[in-house]
Amino acid sequence: MPSMTRRDALGVFAGVVGGLAGCAGLRGERSPPIRRSWYTGLRKPSSVATTGAGHLIAGSHSPFRDRPIVAGLDIQTGESTWTVTVAKGEKSPIGVGDGRAYAISKAETMVAVDASTGDTVWQRPLAPIDDADPGVVEFAPIPLGDRIVVPISGTEDDVPDRLVGVARADGETLFTHPLPASLSGAPGATSGGVIAPLVDGRVLSLDRTGTVEWTRELGAALSAVGAADGTAYLGAATEELLALDTASGSVAWRGSLANTVFTRPLVTEERVYVGGADYTLRAFDVASGQQVWRDDLGNAVTHGPMQVGDRLVTLVGGTHRIRGPSGTIPFSPTVLYIHEQDGTRVRTIPLEGRPFEDGGSVEWAHAAGETVYLGHTFGLTRVAPEAINDA
Repeated sequence: MPSMTRRDALGVFAGVVGGLAGCAGLRGERSPPIRRSWYTGLRKPSSVATTGAGHLIAGSHSPFRDRPIVAGLDIQTGESTWTVTVAKGEKSPIGVGDGRAYAISKAETMVAVDASTGDTVWQRPLAPIDDADPGVVEFAPIPLGDRIVVPISGTEDDVPDRLVGVARADGETLFTHPLPASLSGAPGATSGGVIAPLVDGRVLSLDRTGTVEWTRELGAALSAVGAADGTAYLGAATEELLALDTASGSVAWRGSLANTVFTRPLVTEERVYVGGADYTLRAFDVASGQQVWRDDLGNAVTHGPMQVGDRLVTLVGGTHRIRGPSGTIPFSPTVLYIHEQDGTRVRTIPLEGRPFEDGGSVEWAHAAGETVYLGHTFGLTRVAPEAINDA
């Protein structure tokens, strides 16, 4: 499929479902259906993570009171070892730091949970968010030293968009910083604060006290932020990958893309990897911004790339929420790609039909520990490590 067709189909998202349904475009032979270690019926899972001690925890978007905001899972079987619930309301993905899991709910509650025992360390009110659209709990809390930064930002004008800093020890509110526009992607943590991308094309840097260090006008909606070694990386609807100096906000370099970016760029010591709505996975040199390699995929990248061991794992397709007026859009086909870091494609795995009929469609992929987890409409799959790591 030529680049112009991709840009036309994805630029304003008009008629996108019909435009993408026939765009298989998968290069080479398809692999057999993916192998999985286990499947568990955790409804509407939001995210997974592992702690430094190896505890596996998961969250759920489900609004129902009996669905956990945070759950501990046996990493070998997927069975729940403990759960923490709150009042009825959609819930955020989980943030993890120092052996704890953090999450918020539209029940106007934030919790901190000991990941090893499931004990609630603290629970605090966090208002107002109960009347907002579901996007208000789209982003995970961000551990930042002795505090947690909580992004609260929907896509409608029903509650104030803001970043809230709370104390890691007890959840006490330390600052509230109003945002001039909705977040366009997840903020990224730096050594001294957070960088927040906005739908109006601005990006803000806040220090750990909630004070603005700098603001930059970049002209278009921005992706989630990946940051490392004094540089923040984010994709822009100007069809660029931007590298910003975290101290000043100045643009160090601009890498050329062919469409916008939905996901957080992956930063390693020498490369930054980015998957775009242009059906392409690219690697750039972190110092010069020169493109090192690219691979054309079969659909828009909606999650990843993620680093698992020495390999990159990227999900295209699935149901993806676009920040701004477009809303939730189903992309098809849904495929998992596995690459070496030099761009060699190892495997292409279709994710529709068996063995996923019991869990519904695949909606996201997350890396945790040494493997990958897939979130379905009705459950959670742990991909067998050998499906990623075998030659």
